Amino acid sequence: MGTLKRTLPVLMLLGAIVVVMAACAPAAAPTQPTSAPAAATAPAAASSSSFAFPTEPITLEFWIHEYAPMTAYLKDLIQQYKTVRPNVTVNLTNLASSDLNTKLNAALAAGTGPDIMDADASYYIAYYNKGVLEPLNLAVFGVKDYAELTAQYSNGGLAASTFDNKVYTLPYQGNSMSLFINNKLFQAAGLDPQKDAPKTWNDLMALCPKLKKVDGNRTVQKAFEFPYSSQRWEMQDLQPLIEQFGGKVLSDDGKTVSVNSPEAVKALTLWRDVTKACGDPKNTQNTPANPNQDFINGFDAMWITGPWATPQVVASNIKNDFTVVGLPQVDPTKPHTMVYGWAWAVDKNRPADNKVAAWDFIKFLLNKPDQWLAKAGFIQPVKGLTNTETAKTFPFFDVHMKDVQTATWYVRSPYANEIATDVGKAVESVVYDGADPKTTLNAAQAAIDKAMTSQ
Repeated sequence: MGTLKRTLPVLMLLGAIVVVMAACAPAAAPTQPTSAPAAATAPAAASSSSFAFPTEPITLEFWIHEYAPMTAYLKDLIQQYKTVRPNVTVNLTNLASSDLNTKLNAALAAGTGPDIMDADASYYIAYYNKGVLEPLNLAVFGVKDYAELTAQYSNGGLAASTFDNKVYTLPYQGNSMSLFINNKLFQAAGLDPQKDAPKTWNDLMALCPKLKKVDGNRTVQKAFEFPYSSQRWEMQDLQPLIEQFGGKVLSDDGKTVSVNSPEAVKALTLWRDVTKACGDPKNTQNTPANPNQDFINGFDAMWITGPWATPQVVASNIKNDFTVVGLPQVDPTKPHTMVYGWAWAVDKNRPADNKVAAWDFIKFLLNKPDQWLAKAGFIQPVKGLTNTETAKTFPFFDVHMKDVQTATWYVRSPYANEIATDVGKAVESVVYDGADPKTTLNAAQAAIDKAMTSQ
């Protein structure tokens, strides 16, 4: 394979998301316009394409990670696509986000993978190295070269999708991680969601005795909880803690992983202490498909999640009675947060007609970025999104933007899956079993080193 075009220290989608968010401010619940305005430059619908589309019956297999609002909207879009391309059938398969990458790797290696794959942008480095990604079909998108397509996106919007000057994936969301607060639970405890919102982890722990409620041995309300619905989420929230203590999970050249540094031990120790004071991880209704369920149910007073959770929260009993503030910090004068995103790609080893149809379907899916924002809270890094009414009225966009501005990209490595799995095991061992943070992280480091040297 050619040299991978990447700049690990630079936030690949960060600049794009910042541009998308820059014109927005907190307001009422998002609207759902019927069509994207002309200012949004996402590719046009499939019906407007002039290339020769296959006429034979085609069945596309589409694997996605489970998230209820996304699944519901995709099912609707699949039915709409059928009216445009009646010869194409799309089979949608939901997989837990914690299992998706492992199952994709196995299926692609066996030649049984889907036509369209869904993955965290961090994982596509490994897929590219394995030679399983099909370059984007320029004819389908009606552009003369990849530069013309890239120009339709915000600055840096396709950087994480580009390898050796070709675009291989298209992003459908980018996320910051911020602190969501249930206003009613704060107010019931005599707290103001804005004035008393924690700026540091010590601030957060100081609030927990007022917000956590226990009936006998049973927790009936958690003050705050870290995520435990998947090891990837655990890594996702531990990484900024490590960086807040001055550490770094991945070296600038991407060749060295350090998850047992003194800073990492401090981060996992803090995680443990916050959990003891505020949460009860064994008592939860969160799942990989519905990771925000405890917050939505009013079981968590505070919760870390991204802008994509907003439509789901607004549609719940909480409605608009919530506040979003910046991610708590070890030192607010040296803030560190994280950003991550998801993208779709096509399997290089599928039949030629399937690959054409797959890119055509992806183009159709991405046609209305404002609808994705309204219905799933997903931010596509395309030009013009900030001009839509949905973007202008999306709650707390300024907060998400501020957290993005101090963010590091989620570990972008061919070994991202191994890193997340082993670090997640360490987190769970400390939290659930009372293991020593340093000992468990040493074990995680050894397992990651073995994986990196054996491949």
